[in-house]
Amino acid sequence: MSDGEEARVLEKALSSYYHYEEYALNEIWKPRMCKWMSLSNLQKSKIPWYGKYLGELKRCIMKNAEFYRLVVQRSVAYWGCNPNPDQWSQPTSYDMDKTVLMFTQILREWSQECQDERDLLLTRLRAFLNQEIPNKFERRVVKVLIPGAGLGRLIVDLVNDGFCVEGNETSYHMLLLSRFILNGEHPKEGLTIYPFVHTFSHQLSHEHQLRPIRIPDVRISEMLNGVCSMSMSAGSFVDLYGPPLGIKWSEYYSADIEMIRYREQNASSVRIVVTNFFIDTGSNILDYLETISHVLEDGGYWVNFGPLMYHYENDSQVEVTGDIDPTTGEVKNVNRFVPVKGLELSLNDLIQVACDQYAFDIIAKEIGIKSGYGRDPTGIALLGYMCNYWLFKKRKKSFSIC
Repeated sequence: MSDGEEARVLEKALSSYYHYEEYALNEIWKPRMCKWMSLSNLQKSKIPWYGKYLGELKRCIMKNAEFYRLVVQRSVAYWGCNPNPDQWSQPTSYDMDKTVLMFTQILREWSQECQDERDLLLTRLRAFLNQEIPNKFERRVVKVLIPGAGLGRLIVDLVNDGFCVEGNETSYHMLLLSRFILNGEHPKEGLTIYPFVHTFSHQLSHEHQLRPIRIPDVRISEMLNGVCSMSMSAGSFVDLYGPPLGIKWSEYYSADIEMIRYREQNASSVRIVVTNFFIDTGSNILDYLETISHVLEDGGYWVNFGPLMYHYENDSQVEVTGDIDPTTGEVKNVNRFVPVKGLELSLNDLIQVACDQYAFDIIAKEIGIKSGYGRDPTGIALLGYMCNYWLFKKRKKSFSIC
């Protein structure tokens, strides 16, 4: 992605947050107000509280919009963006939908309500770390990489446990919000959002739907305790940390000489990779396996938690790929019609490939762990995922002496 394209993507994400109020009122509140007004007086008399409820719904949406405007205000200054929103690239419908979904992400990572969800990985991960690296002084030099780091909660948890942690994220919706939350010096529960106002099915009551959630559930600066061992990289996981060559050129893997050198430098650079609700997000899972194997040092560990619900399984789009000349970096044999779907390995196939082709050994494995993702704990729907946990160790290279 060129600098100009990257700036436009950033502006569209900023603009989507800026226009959330208009979008949410038009898509969520106005249709329900119109429906209410269309009822006969007799039917209105059956639910006389509904008009007041819609007023409260509007108020909650506007409070959410205040939260996003604060995010925009801080982000413009930090990212050095044009301060005039009217001159930003306009968001797509996908960008606007993301502003709604991001409230679920905030709930998932930074609320007390979703601690049980986060603990499904954390308890298993910490049990391994306490056994493998119990010494707090040793932990200071152990580098952990978290691709798809989202809003950074797992980064903070592991830094608090004493590790040097780098997150990676490609979504500017995530990057803008994570920077706001992580560096905002917010007091514990100092911000208020209304994450449930966008969902009307499976609600226990309208009071529960409109209840506030206070975030973050911790004082982040206290958890970090002045330790500067946390970072976040922006860009494609495969492009930044994958092997210098050997993967098809695409939107997510560049032929730029500087990037090839950067990938070379990242070889065997981390002790632990943690993939949390991530491994099923790419169109080519082998790219992820190549990258994890490349960036891990020999004897390093790959910890995974999440479902295998491939994001592109039903996507009819195509992508452009090509071969990278190892000498010149030139892209050749360009194919403009490669389906993004089509490489969805089963769990057993994935594990076998990881062990046979990428030199991993299985240390621990659990399947069928039930987990929500930003689920309303008071909801009446059984929504969630069947997740898998595994701990793999990368085999050390063996050398023969003649």
